[in-house]
Amino acid sequence: MSFFLFAALTLVLLNSGCGGSSSQPRSQPQAITVVLSTVSASVVPGGTTTVSATVLNDSMNAGVVWSCAPANACGLFSPSSTASGVATTYTAPAVVPAGSQVTLTAKSITDPTKSASSVVMITDPASEVRFDVSPPPTINPGQTVSVSASVSDDTAGVTWSCSPAGTCGTFSPASTGNEVVTSYVAPSSAASGTSITIIATSVTDINKSASASTSISVNASDAILSGRYAFFLTSPTGNRGTASLLGSINLSGDGTVAGGVADIISPGVLDLQDQILPTSANPQPNTSSYTVDGTGHGTMNVRTASGQQLAFSFAVTSPAHALLTEIDGNPGSGTMDLQQHPTGDFTASQVQGGFSFTMTGTAKANAATKVSYGGVFTADGVGSLTGGTLDINTAAIMTTSPISGSFSAPDSNGRGTLQLGGGRSFTYYVISSQALRLFEADNLNLMGGSAYANGGTYLLLGYNYFYQHSGWSSSGRTTTAGEFFIDVDDVVISAGISDSSTSGSPATPKSAVQVSGSYDSDFPDITGSLTLVDAGGSSTFNLYVVDYSVNIFDPNASPSSSSGSVALMLHTDANVNGTGVLIGSGKDTKLGFQPSLGNNALQLTNPITSSTPTSELDLVGVVLSDGLAHLSGLVDYDQSDSSVAVLGASITGSFVEDTLNQGRATGSLTISTPSTAGAYPFIPPAGPSFNVAYYRINSSQAFVLQTDASASSSGLLFRSYHPKKIR
Repeated sequence: MSFFLFAALTLVLLNSGCGGSSSQPRSQPQAITVVLSTVSASVVPGGTTTVSATVLNDSMNAGVVWSCAPANACGLFSPSSTASGVATTYTAPAVVPAGSQVTLTAKSITDPTKSASSVVMITDPASEVRFDVSPPPTINPGQTVSVSASVSDDTAGVTWSCSPAGTCGTFSPASTGNEVVTSYVAPSSAASGTSITIIATSVTDINKSASASTSISVNASDAILSGRYAFFLTSPTGNRGTASLLGSINLSGDGTVAGGVADIISPGVLDLQDQILPTSANPQPNTSSYTVDGTGHGTMNVRTASGQQLAFSFAVTSPAHALLTEIDGNPGSGTMDLQQHPTGDFTASQVQGGFSFTMTGTAKANAATKVSYGGVFTADGVGSLTGGTLDINTAAIMTTSPISGSFSAPDSNGRGTLQLGGGRSFTYYVISSQALRLFEADNLNLMGGSAYANGGTYLLLGYNYFYQHSGWSSSGRTTTAGEFFIDVDDVVISAGISDSSTSGSPATPKSAVQVSGSYDSDFPDITGSLTLVDAGGSSTFNLYVVDYSVNIFDPNASPSSSSGSVALMLHTDANVNGTGVLIGSGKDTKLGFQPSLGNNALQLTNPITSSTPTSELDLVGVVLSDGLAHLSGLVDYDQSDSSVAVLGASITGSFVEDTLNQGRATGSLTISTPSTAGAYPFIPPAGPSFNVAYYRINSSQAFVLQTDASASSSGLLFRSYHPKKIR
């Protein structure tokens, strides 16, 4: 055998494993695999998200190329190819594609047959429908109100409907664009208390809608006022002098009066614990009685044992509350509130815990000396007062003294006394365990005011605030209203606006003045101090915190603040001698001024300090708001020493929201003088029309302040009669 043949045979044997030798099997390469990272379940049109893909067993490490479907309508990637594990940014298409979804695909560059995909939903935020102008909580049968709605990022607008279908009313037009108003007409035959749901549905997507409820108003009547009510009125410049009128009256629900008690505290008249006589067969006005019409406007005549004949007009805002004006030639403005008692009778236990209070009036020895109080005290619910402080501003001279003493249990009228020592005593009327009306009628001062439960509140911590303060300046009676914002953990007021008016002939108004200032609080203490530079000038205040659960304007209602920040204010400087209130609106509250659609109660006081003696006009009435720009209604008013009260005067008004200062609005009011004998204008002698600014307190209450030189009237605009649950 030749050498070559032998060598070739040997090689074959070796390769075939023969000849006593062996070798391991050769391994095969693994297949390429593409794995996607977690992908967002949905993306809004034009929105972005990041996505990445890992390529396993890619010896070339070439990465992936990105694509999506449906073609030309699925969006894009940046970059369009990435290395293994490196993210790309996916941008969704600007328009929702057919089927509202796209498929994202990462394909191996080394082996294009290997890929991974994921489905992503493209969701359009235009599905969110919201009301721009909501219906009022209550509406009268047959009443027309304006409503509007919007669909975000969609110009097609909404269609309108309501339920129960066929009996819930009509819309004109039945379809509107975004923020375009439609007129909703309530059914004229609907029964009182009927609930109606108003629905705005997206034209683009009928599965998306917003709804709001309203109910047919229960017409007011004499029956709406039933029980014992505490009343409190003040008159800064009336013919009695700076006066307070307090008391308790028992209304029977049928127009008759079952009795009560009244106290008048003024330099001109001091009539204490005068018994209110019940309704008798005597002709008017020589008996006590009241009446309420369907709008919530009412009148009340009160006859007392000493021969007082008191007459009032009022506007009911709930079965537990009314705005009240005296119309018997001794005008004053105030409130009437249902008195709560836990078991059918008033008890000392209702006077328990901490209270914050403010009061105004005059020195008894000299009516020209104006006095303001602020302070706190604690009652034990049995008969003792401890831990209190009384701050007194007497003609711009501040003094502070401790409060300790005793109190008597309330009688059947909810009336009791607080003995403070040093010859000083207060008389109180119970509204509830969280609210008392107070007066002082001792040998020191003649004062009237209110006390509210304190504690449990945050003060000036990153909120919007609305405020009003009034009192006596060197130029006359001064009232200021405004709003400001203070940052969290700051002590400096960062932004605000205010309006002010000082009585005179002419009055001195200041409008749209920026607010600045600072505050100091020993949080969590119940007191603090505030410095404000606003339309009323530069002032300093003591602050007395009120519990967040108390509505200081209507103690039987829900809280006046959504933020839990409420305080009473006492001027402590020489600029103004007076008091005020501070109401937080909350960090997240949507601001804006919009009087409640339907009936609202309006109350105004026009002090006239330029006359000798000083005079005053007080007004109350019910006005209808369309929720957009207009007010209209009827009001009653009276003037000091006038022999005739003006009843049923026509009022119209307008308002426009201040877009630079949310919560503030400006407008005008026109009060026409009736042609009846002896009638006189509410703004003498300038005429019927005057300019005003409004400041929102909360969704149903607002300050009103005149802003021209014809007078310096100010007051409140409240949501008028609707059923309200008593707390």
